[in-house]
Amino acid sequence: MPKTNSASTNTSKSKTTRYIILPVDGYGKAVDLNEIVSAKPATVTLAARPGVDISPKMQVIATSSTNGSRLVEMSSEGELSLRLKVPGLRVVPEVFYHRLWHRPKIEKPVTNKSKAAGTRARVSTMSAAATPANSTITVTSAQSGKPVSDAMVVAFTDFANRVGAQGKTGANGKVVLSQISPRQALERIYVYPPSGFWDLLIQGTTAAQSSSLKLRTADPTDATLLLHQLYGKLPGTAGQGVTIAIVDTGIDGNHPDLKNVTGGQNCVGSEVRANPAAKNDWRPAKVEGEHGTHVAGIAAAQGKANGFRGVSPTAELRAYRVFPDAGGDASNFDIANAIDLAVADKCDVINLSLGGGDKDQAVEDAIDRALAAGAVVVAAAGNDSRQPVSYPAALPECVCVSAMGRRGTFPKDSVGVGDIDKPSGGPSGNDFVAGFSNIGSEVDVTGPGVEIVSTLPGGGYGPMSGTSMASPAVTGIVAYLLSANAAIRQAKGAERSRKLKDLLYKSCKLENFGRKFEGFGLPSP
Repeated sequence: MPKTNSASTNTSKSKTTRYIILPVDGYGKAVDLNEIVSAKPATVTLAARPGVDISPKMQVIATSSTNGSRLVEMSSEGELSLRLKVPGLRVVPEVFYHRLWHRPKIEKPVTNKSKAAGTRARVSTMSAAATPANSTITVTSAQSGKPVSDAMVVAFTDFANRVGAQGKTGANGKVVLSQISPRQALERIYVYPPSGFWDLLIQGTTAAQSSSLKLRTADPTDATLLLHQLYGKLPGTAGQGVTIAIVDTGIDGNHPDLKNVTGGQNCVGSEVRANPAAKNDWRPAKVEGEHGTHVAGIAAAQGKANGFRGVSPTAELRAYRVFPDAGGDASNFDIANAIDLAVADKCDVINLSLGGGDKDQAVEDAIDRALAAGAVVVAAAGNDSRQPVSYPAALPECVCVSAMGRRGTFPKDSVGVGDIDKPSGGPSGNDFVAGFSNIGSEVDVTGPGVEIVSTLPGGGYGPMSGTSMASPAVTGIVAYLLSANAAIRQAKGAERSRKLKDLLYKSCKLENFGRKFEGFGLPSP
């Protein structure tokens, strides 16, 4: 679920919440927000409702540079007073959306109680009390034997409840797992390495049994990779003349296969308000910023460095960073602003590998404006393990993408093995819908999203999984179809986006997963 941003201030006795004041009411009647609040940050005193002994205040945080909406902070009393003052005004909470890669994390650190229970579950000659409290795991390259640094090791004692310990390897390839004894029963160990390696999944083990882990080298040119199998035969001119917007964590435009990034903008409002010069800083976020570069490579890596090609290698890319440097999730205010900027920059396809939970009017309005301008918005269905489709992908205006995979396109000890689930399908029965993928009647198409190798910051390559990966593959197909169809390129506005979506759906082939898993099927032009 998206999280609402609440903060305590001194403007009233109530807790304050950030809201977005939208410039148009529900009936399409224009509202001049300058008559309500200043265009600049300001504190506005609102008229209190009769019988309420407070004078609520509203702090204006920011004004959208694209549609004039306001991000404000006020108490719930202030929100009610504002609605009373301007009937029909639309005020929606600021909520936050997350990256839709699939990376299980520890949510509850292992405790002495859970550790002892896990130890008793296994036959041991050593008492739990005598067992050392911590364990060390060493990660090395299977090819060279050298230590692998900066690999995230996640060890679960209770996977269903996300209990365990995690940490990154140092220069010596070692990581210490706090409160996990060598003989502690571990349901799963995930290793998420830096670029150049396949990830790793070990199930039903102990820290002692898995004290030394070896990682395979990932070859981005391997013809058995799923992205290559599905779309490697598309022409080298795929996507020519089309511009793709990546609304994400930023893109490494210095990557040798991403020289087609023609610009973008940092849309993280908090960073730009603190430093206006940060507006042009659309490079990867400092924390978990690799996501956007990986997404961009799937859609349109050029294949000039190591032969790795995205789906539409001659398309132009633009980066709209909405995830902050400090880590954490993206504001719907910033996402809506990014979509509007992409439209203003004449982007043809907009990729949203992000999601949350509840329906959000601010982002929905921006998507509506994008379609009215002739763009197509492609969004990831979410990674909540067969739960209902997340927003914004659940909106009928979006092309909603679930994630599929194929046996044999990744190593048998990689993370992808744990994502294999029913139903099976495809020409040989080796295809499957990823166990993490959300499903439902909102799904329009499915796309490759399990162990997809793509570009990473710093010039490298590596695998990731998630509906985050399936979405840009479909985005790349949309770009290819548009570049190859002159009649649709000449169409205008909503007619253009409608015709392009229709062409996408006609290009699909059913995998026989079923309606709620694949919609029209797998794009196979």
